[in-house]
Amino acid sequence: MTFARELWYTVAWSEQIGRSLTPRTIAGDHLVLYRQLSGDVAALSDTCPHRFAPMHLGSLVDDVVQCGYHGLRFDAGGACVHNPHGNGATPKAARLRRYHVVELDGLVWVWMGAGEPADISTIPRFPELHESSYAFTGAHMMTMDLPIDLIVDNLLDLSHAAYLHPATLGAAQGTKDTTSVKKTGNRIQSNRLMPGAPPAFVFQATEAAGPDDIVDYWANMRWDPPGVFSMDAGIVATGGRKEDGRILSSVQIVVPSTEGSSYYFWKMFRNYNEDVPGMTEAIEAAVVQAFSTEDEPMVRAVRDRMAGRNFWDMRPLLLPQDSAAVQARRVMDALIAGEAAGAGDIQHVAE
Repeated sequence: MTFARELWYTVAWSEQIGRSLTPRTIAGDHLVLYRQLSGDVAALSDTCPHRFAPMHLGSLVDDVVQCGYHGLRFDAGGACVHNPHGNGATPKAARLRRYHVVELDGLVWVWMGAGEPADISTIPRFPELHESSYAFTGAHMMTMDLPIDLIVDNLLDLSHAAYLHPATLGAAQGTKDTTSVKKTGNRIQSNRLMPGAPPAFVFQATEAAGPDDIVDYWANMRWDPPGVFSMDAGIVATGGRKEDGRILSSVQIVVPSTEGSSYYFWKMFRNYNEDVPGMTEAIEAAVVQAFSTEDEPMVRAVRDRMAGRNFWDMRPLLLPQDSAAVQARRVMDALIAGEAAGAGDIQHVAE
């Protein structure tokens, strides 16, 4: 798999980075992250140029990273500032790559391109994470031995929920829906509405509605490359106004680690039953169960059946609900092809 590199990539929730050396493998690059004494996050190559030891196996001395193998030290800009051997001179080649870092909305973003980064206004924003009236789950990260493209396919086609998640997240099988998909630049917005239907199981389990209620259920997904999702989901009494509804929405970000593995960052939030004891923990457990025991095994089975073959070469049967996922694949193909051709021109959508 070839990765699009001229992008801002999520590497962590802000709360995951402190005064310790945290490793991440992003699009095949090994990074080490830490929070400086100033509070800013530094991101450097995690491979010592001397004997290629992982830098995260070393130690942090003030704002300087010391290699745990031979003691070379590098500052937050990547320059070698201490050589304990010989005459103490620091070789010019002794340097770590420094990655540009930005923190927004409680997330740490790193520019993976070789040149100067795109303006931070190109980073997808999540103002909903600052809404004080919502009840939030914790900020979670899962590591999965799955390629990013198959996970993105899964998240952009929510019609699978009724069949793969009948007792956790899904609506009743056979529920009629209307879906509209709009592409703006490289952003895809997929809006799904199920009017006059029983509430999805998750809304029953969280006491947003009773099993005999009839509601309008919406599940709208915004996607930005390579796997940045904002999900707006909720229910309202049939014919009611969306703004009067009960929402159970989420931020979900899939980041490629290697060709066959990914990080999955997620946080959910709701505007009902905020103070019910144990409710948030129950939602977290349900999400982990759904993804770990339902989504992940199915996506893994798809990966195994594809056996390394290209998605398009397998001539997939495409249904109407595949529109968003297909367009996302085409966006990524175009970004990768553009970079390979030396164009590197990326269309961005700013908030």
